[in-house]
Amino acid sequence: SDIASAGTQAIVQAWKKWRGWHGMPNTTAMDETDLGGHLDNASLARVVDGGRDYEFEYIGAAHVRAYGANHQGSRVSDICRLSPRFGKQLKASYDLVRISGHPHAFQGAVGADNSDARFVWFETAYLPLGDHGQVDCILNAAVYHLRGDTA
Repeated sequence: SDIASAGTQAIVQAWKKWRGWHGMPNTTAMDETDLGGHLDNASLARVVDGGRDYEFEYIGAAHVRAYGANHQGSRVSDICRLSPRFGKQLKASYDLVRISGHPHAFQGAVGADNSDARFVWFETAYLPLGDHGQVDCILNAAVYHLRGDTA
């Protein structure tokens, strides 16, 4: 209910539509056309090895701009090798959603200790997809305010 960005809100609303009366939508219910112009704010990670890892099936352009790299086809373990601190945080976020089976959202400013970050503020929602309470994919919706943007 505290989601502020139109891009994040649009993806959350699509996820709710796919979910219907269920706890989470089935992965096959996902329809990119429901995301409209907000597909750039989406990414999709598949659960690998029972949650030991996650593989990025899709990375939207907003994520690529925010992080300066396209990790589509990579795994969270690959990111852990490149950036251990960020990788550990990312894995913890995916694990929280996979284990709980519930969506989770976060927002906040990037602190001075992350002065090399390309963005200064973010809002993100992790949305589970699966069947019979078993999460097999996690849809991520995120909006970033890039460093130096005036909007």
